[in-house]
Amino acid sequence: MRSLRNGITVPDRPEGHLRRAQLLDRLDGSEARWIVVVAPPGYGKTVLLADWLAGRPDGPPRAWISLAAVDDGARFRSALVRAVAGALGAVPDGPPDQRPGDDPVEQLAALLDGAPQPVRLVLDDLQELSSPEALHDLARLVHHGPAGLQLVLAGRTPPPGLLACPGPAGGPQMLCADDLRFSPEDTAALLGASGVQLRADQVAHLHAQTGGWVAGLRFAVRALCCADDPAAVLEHFPGGDSSLADYLTGEVLSALPATQRRFLQVAAVCTTLPVELAVALTRQVDAGRILETLVRDTALVQRAGGGCYRIHPLLRSHLLTGLERREPALYRRSQATAARWWQRSGDPVHALRHAQRAGDPQLVVALLRTRGIRLVGSGRLDAVRQAIGAVWPSGETGDRWTALLDALAQHLAGAHAEARAALRRAKRVRTGPRDPATDALRMGVEWLVTGEPPARTGADGVLPPELEALRELCRATSCAGTVGADPDDLAARLDRVLTVAAERALPYFAVWARSLYAVLEAGRGRRQAMAAVATAALADAARLDGRLATRPVEWTAQTCALLAHGDLLAGDAAAARTRAEQALRTEALPPMAEYALRVLLTAASADLGEHPGEPEACRAARAACGDAPVMGLLLATPAALEHRAAVVQGHLEVGAEIAEWLERRVGKVAEVLVMDAWAHLVQQNWDAAAAAAGPVVAGSVRPCSPTRRSRRTSSWPRPRCRRVTRTGAGQRPTPRSRSVRTSTSCARSRRRAARPPTCCARLRTRRWPPRSPGGWRRCSPRSVPAPSPR
Repeated sequence: MRSLRNGITVPDRPEGHLRRAQLLDRLDGSEARWIVVVAPPGYGKTVLLADWLAGRPDGPPRAWISLAAVDDGARFRSALVRAVAGALGAVPDGPPDQRPGDDPVEQLAALLDGAPQPVRLVLDDLQELSSPEALHDLARLVHHGPAGLQLVLAGRTPPPGLLACPGPAGGPQMLCADDLRFSPEDTAALLGASGVQLRADQVAHLHAQTGGWVAGLRFAVRALCCADDPAAVLEHFPGGDSSLADYLTGEVLSALPATQRRFLQVAAVCTTLPVELAVALTRQVDAGRILETLVRDTALVQRAGGGCYRIHPLLRSHLLTGLERREPALYRRSQATAARWWQRSGDPVHALRHAQRAGDPQLVVALLRTRGIRLVGSGRLDAVRQAIGAVWPSGETGDRWTALLDALAQHLAGAHAEARAALRRAKRVRTGPRDPATDALRMGVEWLVTGEPPARTGADGVLPPELEALRELCRATSCAGTVGADPDDLAARLDRVLTVAAERALPYFAVWARSLYAVLEAGRGRRQAMAAVATAALADAARLDGRLATRPVEWTAQTCALLAHGDLLAGDAAAARTRAEQALRTEALPPMAEYALRVLLTAASADLGEHPGEPEACRAARAACGDAPVMGLLLATPAALEHRAAVVQGHLEVGAEIAEWLERRVGKVAEVLVMDAWAHLVQQNWDAAAAAAGPVVAGSVRPCSPTRRSRRTSSWPRPRCRRVTRTGAGQRPTPRSRSVRTSTSCARSRRRAARPPTCCARLRTRRWPPRSPGGWRRCSPRSVPAPSPR
């Protein structure tokens, strides 16, 4: 038992404690006759009040009583008198533990009579006061105490009935757990005072883990101070922290009845706990009443709104670890129960997460079969990938649908090699009957992952709307921006997908479809329509919740590249550069999008008269593209721009490398022939240039870029405008003869901004090659000028 002398001493403040200036000011400014500070263990009640008293040496007289040292009414009355007398500098008569049992209110009134300032008296550990006599004396002191006494009561729970009747002194000023909880700024200040340096995102992560619970933060700071790798500590905290586990067991759980401890242990499998789910897990029909009791008695269970509750993250982690280690069968059964409940409630994300933790492959397959496409359509790619990876680490699911869904999620997340491997595993699965849904998913995934139409068609049958939309999207992705695609047919398909996405709340599908629509409009040469659709796609992507859904980085980056190229064609190089720079700051950019954005950034910088940057960055980004399927238009546009810069600046070997790369990826399209023609023109090989461009003019080779005739060209560093005229043998060139111009003026491009745009740089020709025999000759005997520094 603690001695009474120690019980009336202000406790020492711990080393490295954080002064809560805002709370201290609230206590100083309080005019209430009594103050109540109630919070669960570990919220810093004692430290706050000790700092308030000890940190104000010039303040009013102060006294402290720890009620853990008081076990009966006599000792309580004696402690009251001795504490107040000590604060006023008076010495009471008699031994300290044997003061007479007279009325404490009258004794304190006599001591305080004539005192110049009121005395602040703190009664700590209020939950330890159990003597009926002491509780009666405390109630009289609260409601009828002398005017010169400001009473501060601190504890985990107030005595029952004490707050029900304010009495003539008025109600108290309350400080509860929400007031004592650390804010993110307080968390950062505590870390800084302890010498722990963390990034802002790491501080936010630690604050979310602990919920601002002071004790949890102190245990985390202790672990961080002793660690060589703070990031690893944060990732696994609390992990196996025995000190925190002992504190939770000894200070928090030991104070609860056994029935409530068991209730919390089973209910801890859920982060968000609706009352109906708590009933299903614990099989207690009065689960709502138990939760309300825990909310009232301890702040470690909180209301989350909508009839749901949350257990404190650290307490939940401790309970869940113990349940999994000591009762693994109950742990798995509770997880499966939660998975089925969430499935019935229409929340596939929570259902899949619990099924994954239950380790039940059949339950995971059933969930993915019924909800997998909707998960993908809403952007929950990580949930699908994590569930499949956790239940089948090798990837051999033994189920064709699950393997196809794995390939789809991997491809959309940018893991193209893993997607091809998953598709091969799906083809090896021979068990199970063929059904229209699985065949439709197989056709769509094959078309998306390989970039080619599937080898065989599927069985006929009615498909769910979201699966039909997915198949249309996969087909449109493979066909959009390629040579020979029917734009009207693709537009009709994408319109149907957008209708399904709006009706079924599939935002990821909506962003995907609008991004493809932007590519389609760019291929038609409709720059304004492309800009409108691309802007709508970016707006849809911004509305996706990044905490729950996977950001459609591939589609948003590609859309930003189209908008930047549209700005470049419109003569607004500054807007193009800004848009490309912002998009390049995105994390985990797909290689093809990064390549296009780097080329566009270089082109815009050159048009602004700035240094275009190192060409090696574009070259490295192009090499990183690999052999993943991609739309031909998105390849041809940046490749043509990069090639134009290379040949104009005299890097013919780089230009040849770009042309070979584009031909290897999309075949001998018109852009490749135009690249060859440009290379021959720079070398003054006029006949070879005419022969290379001839099939383009004749229409026998089609481009990936828009087929609408345009007078617009790319704004890229180029030589001065030259005229090459067709003349007969021995004839002098005339200004009015038909010609081929290498249009190069950026100013002219800006004046012609209202004309229909192209989507890649290519040579603009007039009747080339000539209709009758003749030679190609320069207008001037001078040599071709050197490339402009721009």
